[in-house]
Amino acid sequence: MAFIDFLKGRGLPRASSPPQRGAGRDAREHALAQAIRGVSEETSQLGLEVSDVHGNVDDTAAQMEREARLFQELRESCQRLSEANKVVDAAARNAQHVSGAARADMRRSEDRIRDALQRIAGLSTSVREIESDLEHLNEAMQRVTKVARGIGAIAKQTNLLALNASIEAARAGDAGQGFAVVAEQVKSLAAQTSEATGDMDRTLQNLTEQTQELITVGHQSTRRAQRVEQATGQMQSLFEQLEHSMGAVDSESARIAEAVQEIDTQSERTIERFDDNTAELEASHADLERGRAQIDRFLAFTEDLMNLANASDLETEDTPYIHRVMEVARQVSERFEAAIRAGEISEADLFDRDYQPIPGTDPQQYQTRFVAFTDRVLPEIQEPPLEDAHISGCFVIDNRGYIPTHNRHVSHPQRPGDPQWNARHARQRRIWEDRTAQSAARNEQPFLLQTYRRDMGGGRFDLIRDVSAPVRVRGKHWGAVRMLYEP
Repeated sequence: MAFIDFLKGRGLPRASSPPQRGAGRDAREHALAQAIRGVSEETSQLGLEVSDVHGNVDDTAAQMEREARLFQELRESCQRLSEANKVVDAAARNAQHVSGAARADMRRSEDRIRDALQRIAGLSTSVREIESDLEHLNEAMQRVTKVARGIGAIAKQTNLLALNASIEAARAGDAGQGFAVVAEQVKSLAAQTSEATGDMDRTLQNLTEQTQELITVGHQSTRRAQRVEQATGQMQSLFEQLEHSMGAVDSESARIAEAVQEIDTQSERTIERFDDNTAELEASHADLERGRAQIDRFLAFTEDLMNLANASDLETEDTPYIHRVMEVARQVSERFEAAIRAGEISEADLFDRDYQPIPGTDPQQYQTRFVAFTDRVLPEIQEPPLEDAHISGCFVIDNRGYIPTHNRHVSHPQRPGDPQWNARHARQRRIWEDRTAQSAARNEQPFLLQTYRRDMGGGRFDLIRDVSAPVRVRGKHWGAVRMLYEP
């Protein structure tokens, strides 16, 4: 009903409306032609707008698909984070358990270690006391040696006196006989005393040497004892530091465990939110797909109206371009067939559909066995229509959507690493899978009028009309000629 109202709004005469006075059949036919032309113009414009909406919906759907993939990747990353977090949590709890057990063992060993340290300190004290006793012993030995030497001196003096007494007793004759006996006894005692003091002196000398050795060893033992005492002090300090560190490890492990638990909780919540967002996104995408299907049907209906309005003999604004593209398609068909007859190219090569990717191209370009041939013969047919300022493109596409040779102004060599520039300026050698290209490539009707949202790269799109006519070679459908224009 909306379309009927639209036609009424364009001025189509109603069947029940009486003709104007003096108006005849010619007037009604003229009004009908005007209405059809209006329908053609309005549907063409509507088709462009719907095509733009359709393209935006496609872009939105593609964006939603990218977002869905991103959500899934984020969810998987979050899941991996959660799993890694659980490993960290287990490690932190294990560290806490180990540090706690070690700290408990250290506390149980603390009394034994301190007792051992005290015993070591006592041993060091005993070594110092022994060293002191040896010093005193050495002093006593020196005093004894001095006394023994004094006794030896006295014995020598006594022996000398006894000798003198013997001499005097001999002079006295019989009167000094008794005195001589005493002098001889004193001399014998002095000799024995001297011999005893000599033995004593040698013994004291040995004792002194041994005492000196003990004192030297004592000094060394004292130094060792001092080092041991210092080490034990350091050991005790290190033990206290170790206990403190183990306590810190235990405390930090507990904090890590708490933080990990919080991260795990947040990760689970984030995963739940990702699941909710993904579900919402999938529902929105499903709604968008239904809307796109409806737009597809509406766009097809609009383009059917465009083609229906131009199928009559009435002249519309699209008619000149329809005739022009059909003429170019006829020229291409004749040129292809003439080339086969002349042996320029074989029919098998012309219908080659084994597209070979050209390495290093972005967007991807392809090579076929007929590209060199089309590069040579098509420009002289494709370029002349571009002299019309309203026509922005006229090129051949095969029945799979492959454009071997495009117009010269969009057939530049690609720039490595610049896909946006390439998409706009290097449109040759590419397979086009959009709806408009595929419809033109498969169409076998005399012409097909469509609206086209041309992707120029970098997010830029041109809204234009696309009219195509099929190319047939020896009775077989090869592809089509597409013409892009703005009337």
